[in-house]
Amino acid sequence: MDVMEILRKIAIPRPNHSEALEQVASYIKELLASWDIPFVVQEFSLRHYSLFLLGLATLILAVLFFILILKKKPLPALITVLIILLVLILEVEMNIHPVSSLMTKPGENIIVSFKAPDAVRELIFSAHYDSKTDFYDHVQREFVTRLLPLFLALALLLSIWTFFVKRYAILKKTAPRVITLVLAASFVIYCFFAFLRLGGFIFMSKESESLGAVDNGTAVVTLLAMAKDIRDGNVHIGRSNITILFTSGEEVNLQGARWYAQKRFKEKQNKPDLPAFLVNLEVVAQSGNLVHWKRVGKLFRYLSADPDLIRRFNTVWSDISGNQMDTIDKLADDSFEFGLVGIPFVTVGHSGLPGPGMGGFHRETDNMERVSEKNLELMIRTLKRFIASY
Repeated sequence: MDVMEILRKIAIPRPNHSEALEQVASYIKELLASWDIPFVVQEFSLRHYSLFLLGLATLILAVLFFILILKKKPLPALITVLIILLVLILEVEMNIHPVSSLMTKPGENIIVSFKAPDAVRELIFSAHYDSKTDFYDHVQREFVTRLLPLFLALALLLSIWTFFVKRYAILKKTAPRVITLVLAASFVIYCFFAFLRLGGFIFMSKESESLGAVDNGTAVVTLLAMAKDIRDGNVHIGRSNITILFTSGEEVNLQGARWYAQKRFKEKQNKPDLPAFLVNLEVVAQSGNLVHWKRVGKLFRYLSADPDLIRRFNTVWSDISGNQMDTIDKLADDSFEFGLVGIPFVTVGHSGLPGPGMGGFHRETDNMERVSEKNLELMIRTLKRFIASY
């Protein structure tokens, strides 16, 4: 099979709100069918504009907060900040959707399963097939996210301060008032940048669209190649059931992975008898060494990768390449949803060094020129060796 030709078919802008996402899903299913590989489709309700709606709601509430501070209404201002915090926690951390459920469309996870006759474990390999074009790349958006607790604390303090300004005449002088309004305006400005972090794609031109070649087309191609090799008898799966999961909705708060993990592992009637382990692929086959992420999460909560999976992957990678895996601190990816339901996980990819590293994703710079064909082939070999290591 020509993995690069398959990648060229997948590496098109395919955000969750686009028709191209369905086209790529259809292409993946057609390939699997042409190779006589059985698969099932898990349909779910995809909130395709979830981050845009969340960012817009936050910005509107921030403007309301400024107006309330201007009019010296501390209690309503405090309530507004608490609503912002509550909405963020509900939407991002708790997956309760007061805002993002306003717009939905059908979403699909594509699931391939290979059964061992005397299985004692299940190995799940996942990759998301959606892409994203964003106002910031991965590195820039992390800087905006880190400032969120600081500005929420500032807004809470301004609400309390306004109570004292309203009550004590000595604090109604020009200087304290101006400082208060400037700080309140800075909160609005931050929320505007946060809106760009969540929904800034609406301002991006066609020329800036990400092809999603490395994030995450190469991971999808890697798993397709592995599925074909297993089907053709070129991989000894031993006593491991193998599940290959292609998710959509990853770029909009990990929706596909959450749907799969909750339905598969949380609901009592669906819980498998065998222990399961997850290997998630992200930014595979750019340049550089193999890496794993120590932690995965969203805004406030992070989970640690499984040390046993890391050691096993490191051993396999060392045997193949002669190198030890590198480590990166944290990421937001599908493996988080598996960690929440108690499945040991690790996310692996390539560092991009020397070169752009983790910068330049969600932009036009994530294109076919960023792909290392050598690392793509090495990743396929590594996964097959990883399966055989059990």
